[in-house]
Amino acid sequence: MPILSIRHVTRYRYRNPVALGEHRMMFRPRESYDQRLLSCELTITPAPARKHTLHDVFGNCVEVAAFADPARELTFDSRVRLEHTPLPAFADMEGEIEVYSGESIPIRTGRSPIGRGVSCARRAGPACRPC
Repeated sequence: MPILSIRHVTRYRYRNPVALGEHRMMFRPRESYDQRLLSCELTITPAPARKHTLHDVFGNCVEVAAFADPARELTFDSRVRLEHTPLPAFADMEGEIEVYSGESIPIRTGRSPIGRGVSCARRAGPACRPC
């Protein structure tokens, strides 16, 4: 199972100190049947006065940060490690890849390989937790 390491940095720089508004961040990947979050870390500079985590209507983890003091720079540094086991493109349930001959339209009926019989509640992964 491949392990992916992702680092994302967003940096805002201002000529003079500015008042920072509330920021909503979505750096935490969603967990599912083929993806498991191993670790996540979010460093915010300057440190927020308040920070909390919530779910949006789509089940995404959203971190909300509010700042008390003006700043000349604001940095979000996100580091994530996850285990990802995707199916090969165009593979059926057993992982076999069908060759398209052009004679018929390759439409499958029945169970989707995406669900693999796992309920939406289980695919969503554990409760949202801050990085």
